[in-house]
Amino acid sequence: MMSHRALLFLLLLVSYVLYLVIGAFIFSTLEQPYENQLREKVESLWDDFLQNHPCLSEEKLEDFLRKALLVKSFGVSVLRNISGFEVRWDFVSSLFFAGTTLTTIGYGHPFPISLSGKLFCLFYSIIGIPLTLSLLSIAARNLLILLRDKPLQIIHLHWSISQNKLEWIHAIVLISLLSLLFFFIPAVVFNNLEVDWGYVDALYFCFISLSTVGLGDYVPGEQSSQRMPALYKIMVICYLITGLVAVFLVVEMLKNLIKHNQILSLFLLGCEDGRRAEEIDHVLPYDSEIPFVPKHDETTRRRVPHSVSPTEKSYGSINPTFT
Repeated sequence: MMSHRALLFLLLLVSYVLYLVIGAFIFSTLEQPYENQLREKVESLWDDFLQNHPCLSEEKLEDFLRKALLVKSFGVSVLRNISGFEVRWDFVSSLFFAGTTLTTIGYGHPFPISLSGKLFCLFYSIIGIPLTLSLLSIAARNLLILLRDKPLQIIHLHWSISQNKLEWIHAIVLISLLSLLFFFIPAVVFNNLEVDWGYVDALYFCFISLSTVGLGDYVPGEQSSQRMPALYKIMVICYLITGLVAVFLVVEMLKNLIKHNQILSLFLLGCEDGRRAEEIDHVLPYDSEIPFVPKHDETTRRRVPHSVSPTEKSYGSINPTFT
């Protein structure tokens, strides 16, 4: 007979599969009609071109387009009027590629073509990705102390607000501010700097990038008419790194608010040690009369003496009145 934790894990797995199926169905419903329209338009252009150029065979045209699209997929322009801004592997473009690769965003535009470049990218990423993620996590935890723990401690000492309520209010305010600074305002900037991007496209780019999905359908600084493309790409790299720190900060805050470890332990098979963190959290009662102590800093917790409540029995010492 399956245990309670096994049933919960199975329910979680089934829910995730169902979520994938629902997402696939919605994406297919939304995108397939548009794909069919584009295919019909391409076939119409193909027929018109062959009718206007009867001396060109369909096989040669298809072979030329296949080779041109292959070269284009490598990031090399197939147009004759190539400007200096369309070089894909200059230093700044390579820096942009390195930054998006190590942050696991990975737009895929461009990507290494040579065998030596692919091998170097492999070993470079093996070391660089853990290093980058560790750096982002450490920066987020330090910011968590500066932007959450210390302000909450000061507020809790001056106003009699319960810790749980205070944490939720602070989290809502801080997450709203970070969303404004790293999603909505940058979307306005990208909307003005990128010619073909609407505001929704720019907001979509910000979310896809900072969530490290990096589909590559929108890549900044790829237009030949872009002003100061080198400086622009460097600023985009800075935005992506600081934005990922903000995302890590939000994740840490949400984990603390929703008791992430306690919820996770419900799905671990035969894991009773997962409740150790929960037991530690109960060492300090959370009421408004006790000064605020950061949850994650276990070394700073105050032990409540046994004499706090005279009506409660003390199990930590021998009762001297017992005879």
